[in-house]
Amino acid sequence: MALDLSLITAWPDNVQDEAGFKALVSRAYKLWWETWKLDVRFLMSYRPQGDARDFDRLINLLRTSYQHAGADKQDKQARDWAKKVCDGREPATSDDWMACGTALMKAFNTAIEVLCQTITQNRNKEFRTAWQTKVAVSEEAVVMRVAADLGMRLNDGLRGFHVAQVKRRWAGHTPRRGETADEILAAFAEESLISRTGKLPCSYLGVLNELKVLGKPEAVPALRLAHAVAELTRAVGESYMKRLNEVWALLRGSD
Repeated sequence: MALDLSLITAWPDNVQDEAGFKALVSRAYKLWWETWKLDVRFLMSYRPQGDARDFDRLINLLRTSYQHAGADKQDKQARDWAKKVCDGREPATSDDWMACGTALMKAFNTAIEVLCQTITQNRNKEFRTAWQTKVAVSEEAVVMRVAADLGMRLNDGLRGFHVAQVKRRWAGHTPRRGETADEILAAFAEESLISRTGKLPCSYLGVLNELKVLGKPEAVPALRLAHAVAELTRAVGESYMKRLNEVWALLRGSD
């Protein structure tokens, strides 16, 4: 495993004005928050403080200030940062903007050094496996698979919405020992697709197979019921499945 540095070749060679600095911010943000997003979140979970965290906050506030209207707090913080770099004055000359660009890249390089130190200090197989698990997944493929299991057909808009929900939760999740990426993503996808956030005491497939509704129109209401039973009874294992079957049979009017 290694960090993909290919985007660095597309960075501006120098910064002469505000437009050039904004372009640099945009490229740096894309690398840190998009290309490396999962890698950064995983590595920072091992070293959550220090220069990497400082750069994470800096690039986020600069990009927010430049790309979003009405971000008054970030606008002030961005101006304060630039003034500090320029000895207390607003950047105006090409030298000022070059100083801002240099300061940003120094902070970026220091953050990268922190991540690289984390990598070199954790060369064991467990660390490498956890890292690979975190980044080598397709959230969209999992969402579409779970949707098919639920008998749901998603248009482009709904698919994009649920994929974004799963990506957001996955980016902030640190896999625990024994967890697999597929299981975690499937759980996130299932919760997003049926608009629930509580966890089931088993896999969603276990519920669908137990109630014999896999891929059927009844799959979604069955899972909603499964979540309700889990929340109300707090049961687990065979006790949970027994209670779920009882309620399911009662509501369907079967023996």
